[in-house]
Parts: sequence; C-alpha cells; structure tokens
Amino acid sequence: MGQILFIDDDTDSLAMYVRAVSLANHEADIASSVKEGWELIREKTYDLIFVDLNIPGVSGFELLKRVRKDRKTKKIPVIVISAMPEDSAVEDVLKAGAQLFLEKPVALDELYSVIEKFKGE
Repeated sequence: MGQILFIDDDTDSLAMYVRAVSLANHEADIASSVKEGWELIREKTYDLIFVDLNIPGVSGFELLKRVRKDRKTKKIPVIVISAMPEDSAVEDVLKAGAQLFLEKPVALDELYSVIEKFKGE
C-alpha cells in the first residue's frame, strides 16, 4: 500500500488503526489535529488519508477541502470517519471530494476492505 495517514483526536482510535494497519503490512502515520495532519501531508507522500470529521479546532471537513484544493494532494483518496454522522454531513463531505464516509467505530474488516479498495489508486 505505501503510506496511510490517520487524523483523529481520539488517541485510542489512533492506536487501534496503527496496530491494524501494521498487521496488514502497511505503514501508518498519525496526527491528533488537523494542523498536525496537514504538516505531515505537506512533508510526506500518502496513498490514503483517513480523517475524523469532528476534531476540535479545524475540522476534518476543512482538511478535506484543503487536500482537494492543493495540486500536490488533490488526488489522494480521503476517507472521512465520524461517530455521529448526520445525513447532511455525509452528503457534504462526499460532494467535497471524500471517497467514503465511515461510521465509528470502524470494524477491522471494514478498515481492511477500504484499504484494499483504494490501494491501487
């Protein structure tokens, strides 16, 4: 797969994602804020980005818009995750360019399936 970035303010979720991804022989970086995530995105090349929608401060939705506007990052698949998705939020992030919207907690088989689906893009 290459590099996967997870951005979430929930440290337990981040730890689970890293363990799961490493078990599947992928590499993962983590960020606990959109600011930290954007810095990593600007420094490294990612094949897939997972971002929590509801992060204090700058939201995951704002990060998605930044990724889509930037020439270097606009083609990276972005998967949005949220614990309490509203229909309008799901519709908004998909219109803004997210490939998928997943509801927390994300089951490991679902996470692996999403990674497999986008690994060739």
